[in-house]
Amino acid sequence: MFKQATETYILWLTLALTAGLVISLLAGLANFSESRHLPFFLLRRQAVERAWRYLGFSAFFLILGLAVMTAGKPAMELVFPPTATPTISPTPSSTPTVTLSPTITLTPSLTLPPTGTLTPSPTFTASLTATPAYPAVLITPILDATVTPDPNAAIGPITVATGYNSRFVPVGASLNFDAGNLTALFAIFTYNNMTNSVQVSTIWFKNSEPIYIDTASWEGGTGGYGASSCPLEICLYEAGNYRVAIYVGEALKQSADFVITGTPPTRTPTPSATFTVTNTPTITPTPTVTDTPTITPTFTSTATRTPTFTPTATLTRTPTNTLRPVLATDYARTAIAVTRTARAATPTP
Repeated sequence: MFKQATETYILWLTLALTAGLVISLLAGLANFSESRHLPFFLLRRQAVERAWRYLGFSAFFLILGLAVMTAGKPAMELVFPPTATPTISPTPSSTPTVTLSPTITLTPSLTLPPTGTLTPSPTFTASLTATPAYPAVLITPILDATVTPDPNAAIGPITVATGYNSRFVPVGASLNFDAGNLTALFAIFTYNNMTNSVQVSTIWFKNSEPIYIDTASWEGGTGGYGASSCPLEICLYEAGNYRVAIYVGEALKQSADFVITGTPPTRTPTPSATFTVTNTPTITPTPTVTDTPTITPTFTSTATRTPTFTPTATLTRTPTNTLRPVLATDYARTAIAVTRTARAATPTP
């Protein structure tokens, strides 16, 4: 019924009970903390009750977890008794009997003479000769390399490989390469205590003769990984004993030996963008001067008067309400009219 061992189910149940214990305990403490900040007594009481309820759950989970850890396996085996796994015992086999059979001995009748002797091909082995001295005559000093090398500068062991990835892990590393399959070779190394602007030279030797020198101003920082390659068109990767050496300044820091055997494939030269100067006389046509009259149009500016409209201000008289001055005669007339009105209104006796 169950595909897992009994101990596995006990462990899962114990982890579930432990998670319930932690959650209940945190919930109870949170409710206790919340009850201190509630403004009303009834809310505080409800929060305290919830806190004690969660603490009760945590105690239950604790007791149940201890019971599972101590008596879980025997109880589970009582409910689900384990089934015995049948074991296959080897059956006794009969002892084989040895039967002797006569052997036939062949007597050579003819002896064939050897037809030819194979001549072993030459095998190149890595030489243990000392690294040649620093070829100062062949190296052009770098003008930018003005810093004195640190005497503690170190180059790690060199690994010769046919390639490397982005983390400088060598690909196709070996000490013996087949010339028929080579298209590129790299010297991969680690370095430490280096200083920028120091002259570093990587020299590739073939049979103790330098065939390629790569000299540059160091810009790789203090420590890390580095790689140097020998171009195919220069090194050719022919059979022989090779050595690659790294010099910091004029001090040899590290070297590695390897062997190339076999015959390299016939390579088709790749055309390079090289300009060849050939002294071939060229005929340059001399331009002839022909007096051809050219018509140059002359533009004469003519002043044209453009009529302009000048607005003329027109004075328009606006009638205004002007009060006529009141004269003394007007007062006299008004007094006479008032007097007449008063007389007319007065009854006669």
